[in-house]
Amino acid sequence: MSLDQYGLYLVAVLIAVLTPGPAVMLGITNSIRHNTMTSMVGALGCVTATGLMGALSAMGLGAMIMASAILFDIIRFAGAAYLIWLGIKMWKASGKVAVNVSTEQAVPHPGYMRTYLRGFIISASNPKAIAFFTALFPMFLDPNAPLMAQFTILDSTFVILSFSSIMGYSLLAARSKDFLLGSARKWFDRVAGSIFVSFGLALAASHR
Repeated sequence: MSLDQYGLYLVAVLIAVLTPGPAVMLGITNSIRHNTMTSMVGALGCVTATGLMGALSAMGLGAMIMASAILFDIIRFAGAAYLIWLGIKMWKASGKVAVNVSTEQAVPHPGYMRTYLRGFIISASNPKAIAFFTALFPMFLDPNAPLMAQFTILDSTFVILSFSSIMGYSLLAARSKDFLLGSARKWFDRVAGSIFVSFGLALAASHR
């Protein structure tokens, strides 16, 4: 893989990770409702799943999953159901907690293990990521060079940039935390919940 190829790969990955999706929305939600550390833990869960899917694609399992309509649909509908459940849960929670912005914690913390697993599930249950890796990796590989080293570089780059993107959005959201945990708290929960539901419906309606 030449430097020119790697540069093109960076551009493709930046476009992908800077486009807000469920992982970014989770990071923003964790930042607003809890704190930056919670966003970081959730982001680590997301990129762990993303890195594993990149490894699966490198081993050829990604292509196998994409070839199996039943397996693809199982993953797709499971991910859609989880996103819709998260959205509905946020809608139900909207306005229930009277928030004082001077308090340290706006809502009960779910715990870091649950936060990590939530991020992992959101990314792992999106088969489109496997399709992305399966389609993208071969475009930037040099068949005459060691493949494992190239896969490691491509996968690690995606993980690092994805984590940076999630945290960048989370830190920007943290700047408006006082406002969003005040009178706008109810509307933030409802808007965020609606976005998660829309992501879930879009995933359910998608095709290979």
